[in-house]
Amino acid sequence: MQDPISPALPCPPGECPLCGSRSSALFYTEETNVPWHLYSPESPRGRGLRFFRCLTCDLIVKDPAIRPSAEQARRHYEKHNNDPHEPGYRAHLLRLLAPTTERLAPGARGLDFGCGPSLSLELLAREAGFDCSSFDPTFQAHRELLRPGSYDFVMCSEVIEHFEKPADEFRLLRQLLKPEGILGDMTQHPPESFPDWWYQRDPTHVCFYSEATFGHIARIFGLTLLSSQSGVAVFQLPPVSLSSPN
Repeated sequence: MQDPISPALPCPPGECPLCGSRSSALFYTEETNVPWHLYSPESPRGRGLRFFRCLTCDLIVKDPAIRPSAEQARRHYEKHNNDPHEPGYRAHLLRLLAPTTERLAPGARGLDFGCGPSLSLELLAREAGFDCSSFDPTFQAHRELLRPGSYDFVMCSEVIEHFEKPADEFRLLRQLLKPEGILGDMTQHPPESFPDWWYQRDPTHVCFYSEATFGHIARIFGLTLLSSQSGVAVFQLPPVSLSSPN
């Protein structure tokens, strides 16, 4: 990971959206190859597309002032080809499903949080003998599924990079778990060559998590980090659920 390219300064809107620290640094500015047509016309363009890194939890955040509209985001999501019968995509999802459920008995109840327009991960979980449902705020907005303490496991397959307010979202994910419940997250870690990384060019990707960030997530939200490998992190709630972190 490259070093910040400027002294510490507040990250808009003033604090890290994950850990709340007010010490962030301008990490990178894309000035020439920004796909502005994929962002809201109201997004300010005079300073380029800026990324900030929190000096406390190592989260990288895309400038909050630059976002696609809700309709632009929906159209972008609809382009995804998430075919659960395609062997390569199945193998990709199993990278998350297998470590998330390896400690659970068949019949355990789970949720695919942020499933998008398909129910691919739910299908694979059911094939493996688990009871699984799917929620997505855009395509499967069944909020009755978001009852606290309902799930033995919750999975987020390439979802957390979309979180506008990751602290709020991780707090919700924690609340969904039963005591000793498992949370599995799959994303991609920022590489050394961040400017050339295709992941940061996706207009709907706004937060980027390093290995160190996963450790901070465990600490902030009272979870145990069971494993972390190649962007797949598996967390566990304590046996007796403590009060949710503020």
